[in-house]
Amino acid sequence: MATYNVDLQDDQGNSYRTMANPDSKAEFTEATSRENINSGETHRTIFGKLRKFLSDLGAAAYIAIANNCTTTAAGFALDARQGKVLMDKSNQISSDLGGYKFGTTTDGKPGYIVPGGADTVLPFSQGVKLVYNNSSYASSYTFGEEGDYIVSSCVCKEGWNEKGDPVITLNVASIYANYQKTMYTGNNVETAACFSYVHAKIGNTCTTTITGIDDTRHGYLTILKVG
Repeated sequence: MATYNVDLQDDQGNSYRTMANPDSKAEFTEATSRENINSGETHRTIFGKLRKFLSDLGAAAYIAIANNCTTTAAGFALDARQGKVLMDKSNQISSDLGGYKFGTTTDGKPGYIVPGGADTVLPFSQGVKLVYNNSSYASSYTFGEEGDYIVSSCVCKEGWNEKGDPVITLNVASIYANYQKTMYTGNNVETAACFSYVHAKIGNTCTTTITGIDDTRHGYLTILKVG
């Protein structure tokens, strides 16, 4: 195979070899990995390395950069500076939740965690179901299923104060929110009221009682299961 290379020398005695034929074809094979070119390598090796770099370039190498969160045109990548903007917005949303967190219940249902309480995930409300309702000043209910409940109860009596106070006992593992228990005494009438949103476990109880005798006694206990 004929070559058309010519040796040249400058006035300092440095030798150069130039390719006399501008239409000569470069023959090379793409390199197997990306490596930097080095002085002293052949044109075949250098071209092979360059081809590897060009082959590995993805579409992102040829698109523009958008330093905003409003660009919708195709062909733009998001500038890294927008990461701080998006993180600040995310943190603001989390702050607006007031400490509430989201998670999944043990049976795979989406739910939330109440701030300041246990880490138990409460399922999002899927309706309520009446599980107990008794119009009596003396009621007792034992929870047969673990879950979230709304408990509403009120007992009152008319009679001598020394006959005993109305009492509502809510024996559950923990009370998450909206727990209110009040006692009202006046005009020879005593009243106890309770409204609670609770997470009860199997065996927990809720009872209403009024001690003493010869009183006019009234009350009710209503329990709804949430979800």
